Amino acid sequence: MERISKLIKFPAELVLEIEKYQKENYISSFSGAVYELIRKGLQR
Repeated sequence: MERISKLIKFPAELVLEIEKYQKENYISSFSGAVYELIRKGLQR
């Protein structure tokens, strides 16, 4: 998969929620948690 770098600034509260999701779902990286959450959101 080709990867394209993008700089994005998250609200602090959102970062905390993503990190919580990451830990609860045993996801190894912050980026991985963001990817999974985006995919779930796009499937709706």
